[in-house]
Amino acid sequence: MVELFQKNIPQLSAMQESIYAHGKLMITGEYFALDGADVLALPTRFGQKFQVKELSGKENNLFWVALDNTGKPWLQLVFNKKEIIATSDIAAEVMLAKILSAAKDLNPIFFSTDEDIAVQTQLEFPQNWGLGSSSTLIYSIAKWAQVNPYSLLKKTFGGSGYDIACAESNSSIIFRLNNGEPEYSQVNFNPSFKQQLLFVHLGKKQSSVAGISHYKSLSLHKENYVQWLNVVTREMLECATIQKFMQLIQEHENYVSEALKLEKVKQTHFANLPVAAKSLGAWGGDFALLAFEEDAEKVKQLLRQNNFDTVLAWNEIILE
Repeated sequence: MVELFQKNIPQLSAMQESIYAHGKLMITGEYFALDGADVLALPTRFGQKFQVKELSGKENNLFWVALDNTGKPWLQLVFNKKEIIATSDIAAEVMLAKILSAAKDLNPIFFSTDEDIAVQTQLEFPQNWGLGSSSTLIYSIAKWAQVNPYSLLKKTFGGSGYDIACAESNSSIIFRLNNGEPEYSQVNFNPSFKQQLLFVHLGKKQSSVAGISHYKSLSLHKENYVQWLNVVTREMLECATIQKFMQLIQEHENYVSEALKLEKVKQTHFANLPVAAKSLGAWGGDFALLAFEEDAEKVKQLLRQNNFDTVLAWNEIILE
């Protein structure tokens, strides 16, 4: 545990458990994943580390330290294991208490002993990147509590669960909800033109909960959209040229934009750049995928000139 919190923690014993969860990027499917659309999703090189240690004390305390990607503590809490209750209105504490309580509901013997426990988490990416700070935490707590991570997600944040699948996968996946039940298969999505792809952070973290709420409020024949998006996903997997891929991501973006009644990311951020652009995950923030025929360094230079500071190549962000 970090030194500044250690003064409040009894002497540590041996490490009990270490868990790792990958971040995620949703390439296709978007909100229609909630209605059974196939999702092409990529685990990222960045994730979250989760360590649990048993302590020498027996006062039913749970000491929690969360570190950011620089190693700096951004959350430090102490819970009573018998009664996981947030003692402030800090959103992160309220959220964590909700997750831990839900895990205990799913597994009543979780926290059944009186030994003190220390947990330390560490993100490998900035919190505002939207790569799954919540989903990696849900996955890790579920593994620790020995409960189904999709059940824990359902009792807390909701969503399709594709991000939970990414957390445990070491390769690209096709995820779907089959009659409401999550399933996924690993696929080899390793395009020959990946050097013509860039992932650009838009500088504004979006709320997945708000995005899902907006989607659910829409009156759409969602089955038709799901069927069409599934075709695009299959074509992306089989795509052999950057020109075809650019066409596909633009078609996907146009179709979803029409359904959501939201502006396309190309219009809002990249209108004057020689790229095809696609929103990833929650629209309006987080990352966008750019595809182009130009030299990658030229495109990066243009992005810098347009004040995009976080621009990552395929091998810098995608787990391979």
